[in-house]
This record gives sequence, C-alpha cells and structure tokens, in this order.
Amino acid sequence: MKGCIVRDTIVPIVFVLGLLGAGALTGCSSSEKTAAAVTPPEDEQASLSFYLQGSLYDQKGDYAKAILEYQKAIRLKQDAAIYHAMAKDYAVLGDNQEAIENGEKAVQHDPANRSYHETLGQIYVNAENLDSAVAQYKEVVHVDSSYEQGWLNLGRLVQLRNPEDALKLYSEVIDRFGPNSDTYFQMAQIYDVTGKLDKATEAVEGMLSLDPGNFEIKKMLGDLFVRRDSVDTALKIYSELAERKPENLELRASIAHAYLTKQDYDHAAEQLDLILRKDTLSVDDQLRFGQIFTQFIQKDSAVVPYALKLFTRIRNEHPDDWRPYWFLGAIDNIMKDDSTALINWTKVKELQPSSPDGWVGVASVYYDRNDFDKSIAILTEAKSYVPDEFRVYFLLGISYQRKHDDISAAAVLEKAVELNGKSVDALSTLALVYDELKRPDESDSIYERALQIDPKNHLLLNNYGYSLADRGLQLDRALKMSKEAVSQEPENQSYLDTYGWIYFRMGNYTEAEKWIKKAIDLGSKSPVIHEHLGDVYFKLSDKDKAMEYWQKALQFDTSNEELKQKIERGSL
Repeated sequence: MKGCIVRDTIVPIVFVLGLLGAGALTGCSSSEKTAAAVTPPEDEQASLSFYLQGSLYDQKGDYAKAILEYQKAIRLKQDAAIYHAMAKDYAVLGDNQEAIENGEKAVQHDPANRSYHETLGQIYVNAENLDSAVAQYKEVVHVDSSYEQGWLNLGRLVQLRNPEDALKLYSEVIDRFGPNSDTYFQMAQIYDVTGKLDKATEAVEGMLSLDPGNFEIKKMLGDLFVRRDSVDTALKIYSELAERKPENLELRASIAHAYLTKQDYDHAAEQLDLILRKDTLSVDDQLRFGQIFTQFIQKDSAVVPYALKLFTRIRNEHPDDWRPYWFLGAIDNIMKDDSTALINWTKVKELQPSSPDGWVGVASVYYDRNDFDKSIAILTEAKSYVPDEFRVYFLLGISYQRKHDDISAAAVLEKAVELNGKSVDALSTLALVYDELKRPDESDSIYERALQIDPKNHLLLNNYGYSLADRGLQLDRALKMSKEAVSQEPENQSYLDTYGWIYFRMGNYTEAEKWIKKAIDLGSKSPVIHEHLGDVYFKLSDKDKAMEYWQKALQFDTSNEELKQKIERGSL
C-alpha cells in the first residue's frame, strides 16, 4: 500500500557521504585470508553516484528507475542504506517479496538502526504477515526504548491478535511516558470489545482528565454509562453537554436513546419533537435520528408509534425518497405485518431499482411465506439492476435449495461465495447443496473452508458431522463436532439426531437410542428422525419398535419409496 510507507523526500548530501564514506560501509566477506574486503575508492565513488541518482528519481516519484540505480550501487558496495531505499521503493510498487528481502538485508547490515526495523515492520504489515511485523516493532523499541510512537505501533499490532497483551503494553507506555490520550483510547476500545465496560469507562475518564473540555470524549463517557445501565449518570453528562450544544443532533439522539433504555417514552418523545420542529433539519439527519427508535422496536413494541410518526412524516415530506419506505417496511416486518412491509418495500424497488434493499426486502417476504417461485422471480429480475449484490445471490440460492433445485442453487451460491467468501451462511449452504448433488469432495472442501472462518459455528459442525457420519468417514471427529453443536443448542432436535446417528454409525446403539429418542421426546415430527430411531431399534433386535417408528416416519412422509420397501422387508 503506497500510503503506508513514509518516504524520504530529500537525502542530504552530507548524510549520504557519511553513510557511504570510508569505514561506514559494511564490506562483503572475502574468500581471501584477510579480515574484510576493502572496496576500491573508485567503486565507492561510483556506488555513491548511483545512490544519489536513485534518490533523485525517488524525489520525482519514479521508483522503478530509482531501483535500477540502487541495484547498480549495491553491486559495487553493499550497504544498509541502499537496501533500505530499495525496500521502500519495492513496497511502494507493491512488490512485497522484494521489499521484504531488501528490508531484511538492511537490518542485517545495520541492526541498530531503528528506522530500518520500522520500515521492515510496515512492509510486513502490508504483506499481512502480522507475526513478523510484531517482531520488527519489538526490535524498534529494543533499539530505542524512548521512542513512544514505536511502543504505540507495537501495541496496535499486538492488539489485533492478543488484546490482553496489548493492554499490558499500553500500561507500560503510560508508565514510561505518562498519560496519553491515544493510549487511553486504544485501551478503551479493547475493554469495550471484551465487554469490560467499567475498565473502558476508566480509560475514557483518563482521556477526559487530559482534555476536560472535549465534547466528544465527554459524550463517549455518557454513552458508556448508558451501556452500563447507569442511565441517570449518563443523562447528567448529556444535560451538561446540551447546555453547550443544544442543537447537536447526535447528542439529542443519545439522550433519546437513554430515555428509551429507561422506557421513559415521554421524555424520549420530547427529543423527537425537538427534531421534528426543526424545519432546517435535512432528511439524512431525520433518518439517522429515526434509526435510534427503530433499533428499540424488537426490545419493546411501545416504541413503534414514535418511529412510525417520524418515518411517516419524512415519507409525506419526501415522497420520492425511497429510504423512509424502507424503514417503514422494516418496522412492518419486525411487527410481523408482512403485507404492509411488502407494499413499502415494493415502493423502494420502484423508486430506487439500483438499490438492492427493495429487491431483497420483497423477496424475503415471499421467502418467509414459502412462496419460493415468487422469491426466485423477483431476485432473478434484481440481477439485472444489482448484478454484484451478495444478498441477491444468497437469497436466490436458498430459495432454489428450498425448492430442491440443487443444480440451480449451486450455480447462484457459487456466485454468492465469489462475492463474499467470508459468509459462513453462504458457504455452509453451498456445502449442503454439493452434498445433496453427491459431490462430496467439493462439499468437504467448502465445509473445511467455512470452519477455518468460524470453527465453533454449530450449524457447520452439525451438518458436516452428519455428512461425514452418513458416509462412514472420520467418525471420531464427526462425534466431536456434533457434541460441540449439541452443547451450544441442547434442545435442537436435528442436532440431537445427528449426535445419535453418529453413535449408530459407530455401532453404539444404546447411545444412539438415547439421543435420537430425546429429539423425538422434544416433539420432533421429522420423518428422518423417526426412521433413524426405527433403524436403531432394529439393531437392538426390537423389531416391533423398529416397525412402529418406521410406520410413524411414513405417516410424516408418504412419498418415501425406500422407507416403504424397508417396511415391506421388515429389515434394513
């Protein structure tokens, strides 16, 4: 990434001469029986000349030509400064491998140079090699323990992998250099993400102690108190801020949020009325304020009238703006009024066909109604307007899958995964479809890929475990995966059946009966689960019970020809 490398704009002649003068360069080892090779003066002078020419090209931004000059220089005289210059230029040009190789040579030739380690660390960041980047930034602070920014950079890198270790580093930064607002901010972020809101509050209070008049920091502190359910404390802070900036929209939204948390709808409505009375307020600001109310609807339906009032007003004042229709549709959907949601989202589709939101909203209503044909028709049309929208392809794929059109499902889910390779939902559905299509190698590959992203995902663990068990593969691993899925959702009937079925495949019919029967006792009406229990009883030599559960399975699925034959045979 070009912007991540700090470039030297001018190389002072005195500095260069100091680096390349006699005795400053590190010579190459020689096969002669001398302590070190001595570069002839003419080679040193020529190397310096090439280096200076490369520096001039750097100043013009012609990094490729600069590298050519540095390569000529390095052939005559190996020196850390030249390797460092090449490392930076290769990084700017996006050649991380060459940048790393030259950066490593620079630090090898001059391991006490802080800047060389810092540059190499940044190159490793560009190459997404965080472990090596951390190692270089550790060298930075080892070489110069008084370099505060080096400690902060090290902390931010460590924070990506091990937040607890980063907190120790940030504490050391404060001990070494004194209170620092940026350090407190990083600590507050870590505590926030890890749910330690009391510690996050302490960190923000540390920031505020350094800048007591900072409006944003004080508001941040108020927001934290709301999340800690100390709403009255937050409201006191907000009140002080409101005296300073009574027109601040974000502050009014936070005050409304606090009152909604207390279920004090009258005071929340006062903030809403303040907003509605402002004729100069833009539609964007009104919509942002409305979002505050919308997010509370699922927690408490008493918020609905306030949200509807705001979005209805916006819709009436801006009838050609699609966004209020979308919010109204979302509220309808939350309140299970899919007919009105369909009307609003259809309007979104008509007003803004280039937005995927209307298409996805309409299709999702039909999908929830199990009207997969209409869902497929809407989403197929949507592809003409939003050809690269992940949600369109994913919803289309699961619509095909629900229709048991696995060939069509596979095609569109492959496109969905191409658009968003991190979506575990898309990956797990595609793996399931491949399994149905009897393409086990591809199915296993997708499952493994998804598990790398989310190794604890209970749906993945259950489905992959069942697939492996059904083929008699990796049964110990399948059992372990299934056990984890059941531990997360102990009353999920499908997961219990999978766990029992794996035991069946392992020949442990007593355990198989225990878990599959538990699924049925929880109310399962799945023909597959009942058939499985029948199979278990057959293996336990209880043919009467086997026949009983096979018959029940057939009642749930009268079209199952294989099950009919099993019943006629009276055996597996």
